[in-house]
Amino acid sequence: MKNRTIALSWLISVFLAAAALGQERPVQGYFADGRGALRALVGAPGAWETPVVIPEGVHSAGFDGRLLWYKTDHHLFLCFPDSGCRSESAPEGPARARRMPADDAIWFYFPSTSQWARFDSDLRVLQLAEMDATPDAEPEQIGPGLRAWREDGRILAIGEDGSSTWVPLAEVPAFQLFFRDGNAEVPVGDTFTMPSAAPGESSTARFRIRNRNTIAVVITRLSIDPGPFSTFDQFFPPRTVAPGEFADFSVRFAPSAPGEYSRTLHVNDLKVTLRASSVAASSVELETSSGWLWLKAGEKVSLGSVERRAVLSRRIRITPAAPASVTGDGFQLMPTSDPSMFELRFQSDRIGLASGTLRVEERLFPLEVQVDDFPTPTPSFVWLETPGPTKQVRFRVKLSEAARAAVTGALTVTFTPDSGLPDDTAVMLLPISARSQPVPFAEGASESGELTLQTGSTAGTIRVRIAIGSRSAEEIIRIAAAPVVLTQARAAVASANAQVTLTGFDTARTASRLSFTFYLKSGQPASPGRIDVDVRNAFADYYRTVSGSVFSLRAHFPVSGTHTELDSVEVEMMNGAGVTTTGRLRFE
Repeated sequence: MKNRTIALSWLISVFLAAAALGQERPVQGYFADGRGALRALVGAPGAWETPVVIPEGVHSAGFDGRLLWYKTDHHLFLCFPDSGCRSESAPEGPARARRMPADDAIWFYFPSTSQWARFDSDLRVLQLAEMDATPDAEPEQIGPGLRAWREDGRILAIGEDGSSTWVPLAEVPAFQLFFRDGNAEVPVGDTFTMPSAAPGESSTARFRIRNRNTIAVVITRLSIDPGPFSTFDQFFPPRTVAPGEFADFSVRFAPSAPGEYSRTLHVNDLKVTLRASSVAASSVELETSSGWLWLKAGEKVSLGSVERRAVLSRRIRITPAAPASVTGDGFQLMPTSDPSMFELRFQSDRIGLASGTLRVEERLFPLEVQVDDFPTPTPSFVWLETPGPTKQVRFRVKLSEAARAAVTGALTVTFTPDSGLPDDTAVMLLPISARSQPVPFAEGASESGELTLQTGSTAGTIRVRIAIGSRSAEEIIRIAAAPVVLTQARAAVASANAQVTLTGFDTARTASRLSFTFYLKSGQPASPGRIDVDVRNAFADYYRTVSGSVFSLRAHFPVSGTHTELDSVEVEMMNGAGVTTTGRLRFE
């Protein structure tokens, strides 16, 4: 026999689990009620309840605590608590079941064809098989230790001890239907009155099917008789509603002409009469760029977008004239000399989506406006000084137009050193000593206050960026690898010692040689002449301990003879970018 997995596969797992959990009102069994429904047996003898599980199409069923089976026209459903249900094609009509203790198999007999089928409980496979026997006319098993005996359409539940109790078959509501009034749930009776709607418009109501029983229920029908009522935003049957859970759906009333209307809502075998009325009402129109737009009550309409603080104006025409008003922050409805014409205005300083409601008599028309911020001004840089290495450079940020509202820009500084060189932590914004800071602009301002950028002493690229919303500006400052710059050079001599002090920076960080030439007052070079010193390793060691390249150097030279004859010294310093010469430094 061919099997297939069905949507109810997890449903019966819920049923069987409920039977095993020992709830306050436990499920004791399942049975076919002879009227086409599968029912659960809930409670205790003498106080049985039999809620409907599957409302129609069930010819026979059985339950022994381990397996629930039920037979429809052409399928046999086999359900286990651990694996759900499977459906097997089977001969037409009802079936009977018999468990064989010898092999723990269940045999099913199909009277319409006089065939047997064996279900292997371990392999869970159903196969047609031969058996030289006819089923005994014994009570059918409907639960652990419970069998059913049928007599004149009635069902007697018989326990293991021989006690028996008639099973009530009166309809027990398997679920309750509620109207959702906001967050409240209002029980629905035999009739429900929908909100009225004008011809061509619609009204809606939201409903909830709530299962307050201890067993799951299957919703197999959700429909409304043809007419102006329809369901939407709904589930599609079959839908299983577990114990304590719910399923929602909505109903729309959309009349095409005035009148009183009623139709029947069907939820399984529950019937509710829906009533609603429609009366002719004034037409409400909104003037747009392409003409007049007819508005429908309850349907949201967008009035478009408007810049903050600006006024959006639209004309409303109500024919025939009727009382009208509007609610919502920023909305105004102004009458005109024509009683059927109104001017709808909106103004707000709050960015985002604004909502309002136009009321015409008792009909409501939701309104929506998108409030946009002012266009962001474009920033640019105004440099008050020429940028260079190791400088504090003052600058401002200028806007393309005065700020129409207070705004704040994000100012950032990044430094990318030349290849092989480290970062230079001296590159920052002052006085906060950071590489980013907010730049506020008051309403009406067109330029920022004075800002300060500290550049560094390492070759590389400084990027200064200001962003205001989606607009931005960027300035690039190049610190080149250049010959050593000496910001200070001094020479002094005492009786037996000459000292040279140099202060400067080396953007290339490649200082390699120092040369000293001393001169006498006669103008001649002092002995021994030009003195060359290899400082490559000394500077390399020094640069590894600092960020940047600023240095201060003292060089001492012993003097023999009369020091008063010394007049000056000339220093030459070399790096990878070139040579720097001090010229003659006179001794102090």
